[in-house]
Amino acid sequence: MSILRRLLLSITIAIAIILLGTLVLSISAARDYLSGQLQTQSKDAAVSLALSLSQPGNDEPTIQTLLVSALFDGGHFAEVSLDDPQGRPIVQRRIEGAAPPVPRWFRALVPLRAKSASHTVTDGWRQIGTVTLVANDVYAWETLWQSTLRMVALVLGAGVLWALFAFALVRWIKRGLLSEVGEQVRALGQGRLRDGPIVARVPELAAVADAMNQAREMLRITAEEQSAKVESLRVELNQDATTGAANRKYFINEFRRALESGGGAAAAAGRALYPMGHVMVFRLRDLAEINRHMHRALVDQWLKMVYARMQEMVGARQQPGALLARLNGSDFALLFPHSTTPVATLLAERLRTELRHLRIPVGEGGLCRWVMALTDYAPGTQAGEVLARLDHALMQAESAGDDRVQFSPAEGPQARAMGESAWRETLMSGIEHNRYALAVEPLRDGQGNVVRHEASLTLLDAATQDPMPASLFIPAAVRLNLSAECDLQAVRLGLQWLQSHSGDLTVRLALPSLKQSGFLLQLQSALGEAPALAQRLVIEVDAHGLVEQYASVEDLCRLAARVGTRVGLRRLAQQFSALTRLHGLPLSYVKLGGGFVTGLAQSPGSQALAASVLDLARECNIEVLAEDVPDAATRDILRQLGVTLMRGPGVAEN
Repeated sequence: MSILRRLLLSITIAIAIILLGTLVLSISAARDYLSGQLQTQSKDAAVSLALSLSQPGNDEPTIQTLLVSALFDGGHFAEVSLDDPQGRPIVQRRIEGAAPPVPRWFRALVPLRAKSASHTVTDGWRQIGTVTLVANDVYAWETLWQSTLRMVALVLGAGVLWALFAFALVRWIKRGLLSEVGEQVRALGQGRLRDGPIVARVPELAAVADAMNQAREMLRITAEEQSAKVESLRVELNQDATTGAANRKYFINEFRRALESGGGAAAAAGRALYPMGHVMVFRLRDLAEINRHMHRALVDQWLKMVYARMQEMVGARQQPGALLARLNGSDFALLFPHSTTPVATLLAERLRTELRHLRIPVGEGGLCRWVMALTDYAPGTQAGEVLARLDHALMQAESAGDDRVQFSPAEGPQARAMGESAWRETLMSGIEHNRYALAVEPLRDGQGNVVRHEASLTLLDAATQDPMPASLFIPAAVRLNLSAECDLQAVRLGLQWLQSHSGDLTVRLALPSLKQSGFLLQLQSALGEAPALAQRLVIEVDAHGLVEQYASVEDLCRLAARVGTRVGLRRLAQQFSALTRLHGLPLSYVKLGGGFVTGLAQSPGSQALAASVLDLARECNIEVLAEDVPDAATRDILRQLGVTLMRGPGVAEN
C-alpha cells in the first residue's frame, strides 16, 4: 500500500472514530436527558397527587379513585397506584402490554433509566398511604429513536462526503503530481535523455526532479560503461574451455546485471515474471581425488557429460535468463532469475537426484560427493552478499556430510514476503487443481511379507508434473498456517488409495496442524464419510508432540479411537522424554531411527536403552519399528531384542 493511501486510510479511520464517538455520546446524552425528564415528571406528579389526597375530605375511597383515575387517564404515566401503610393496593391503574414502537434491540442497547417515584399521603400526623407513579416512556422512546435516526443519517452523510473528498484528492494527486514524474521516468526507461535538466512544474517535486537528473546522468555513464564492456568482451573468452559452460567472469557479470536490472528485460519481452531470483552452486568435493585416480581426458569427458545433463534439465524449464556456468574446477553455478522459491527448490532437488546418479568411483569403492547450496535474491541486492550466503551454505553442506540442498534465504522483509507469497500461491493452487498425490511404499517384515503401506504427500509441479516431496513444502506450509489443508489432502488421498488397494496405509500428519482451529473436526468428518476405510488407515505423528503439545495428540488419539483409526509415533529416538507419556495414549506403534539405531552396534548403552524401550512398548501393547538400520550386525542386535519390523540398507543384506 502506498504512503498516500496509508495516510488517507489513517485519516479516514480517525474521522470514522470521531463520528462514531460523537454519535454514541449524542445518543447517550439524549438518553440521560429523557431519563431525567421522566424521573422528574414522576416525582412532581407523585408530590402533587399525594398533596391532593392529603387534603381534608379527600380520604373517601370514591374521591381517591377519582383523583388517581384522573391523573392516569392523562396518558403520561404507565402506572398510578395508592397503597395503604401496609403496602396493600387501595387504588391501582396500570397500562398492560404497551410497548413503544421502536425495535427491541434498540431498547436493549440504549435502555432508559427512569424509575418509579413514591410519596407519602398523610392526614395531619397520620399516614394514610403511599402513592407510586411510573412515567409512561413510550413518547420518550419515540423521541430517542427519531433523534438517533437523524444523527445516524448525519454521520453517514458526513462519511460519504469525506469519501468523495478523499477520492477526488487521490485522483488529483495522481493526475496532477504523479503524471509528471511518470512521464520523466518512462523517458529515462526508454533511453530518451534530454539535453537540458528536468525542471519540476510543482514545487513539491523539486527533490524528485533533482534525483531524476542524477539518475539520467548515471544512466548516461552506465551506457558508456556498457559500450566499453561490450568492446572488451569481444576479445575475451566467455566459456569454460573444458565443458563449454559460461566461465566465472561471464557469470558474475550476468549476475550483477540481473541484480541491477531486476525484471526489466523480461518485462520488455512481454513476460509477467516473478521479480525474485535464485542462485545455486554445485561443488564436487572429490575432484582432486578423481584426478589422481583417473586420466585427465576421462575426467574432462565426464565433466562435459555432467554439464550437458544439467543444462538439459535447466533448459527443460524454459526459464528466460537462466545461466549455467562453471566457476572453477570443482564449482558449477546456476543463475535462475525471476523464479519462485517452490520452483527453484524443486529444480534443485531434481538436480541433486541427477548428480547422485552421475557419481563415479573415487578411491577404494566410494563414490564422489556433491554438495549444493541455494539462495534467493531481490533486485538491488549486492552480489557480494549473495555469494557470501552461498559460501556459508556450502560450508554447512560440507559439514552436514550428506548431499541435501542447503537453502540460505535472504534476510530482507521484501525477499521473505515474496517467497512466502510464492509458496502460498503454489500450495493453494495445488489444492484448487488437485495436484497433490501420495508416494506409497510397502513396509515389510523380516520374511519379506508386506505388513502395511506407508504414504508421504507430494505436490506435482504445474509445468512438468514432477513430484515435490513433503519435506520441501511442508515447512513453508507450516509457516503460512496451511499445513492443516495439506494434511487433510493426505488423509483424503489415503482413503481414496484404500478404496482400490488391500491392506493398511500409514499417512503422516504435521504437529502444527493439530493446533489449527477446526482441523480435528474436519479430520473427523473426512474419516466419518468412509468408516470402513478409516479402520484401515494409520495416522502417524512426531514424538515431539507428546512433549510439546500433549493435549493435541491426546485429542487426536481420542478422535481416532472413535472412528477406528490407529495412531503411530515416529522419531521416538529423537525425543525419549516422550516415553513417560506412552501409557496414557492408545498408540499402535512407535518408530526408532536416526543416529540412535545407526550407532546401536557400537554402543552397549544404546542397546540397554533400546531394550528398555521395547519392554515399555510391550507393557503398553505398542509395536516397535526400527528405521535406518545400517548393517547386518545392527539388524541381528535388533532381532535379538525382539524387533521384527525393520527398514534400511542392513535389512536387505543376507
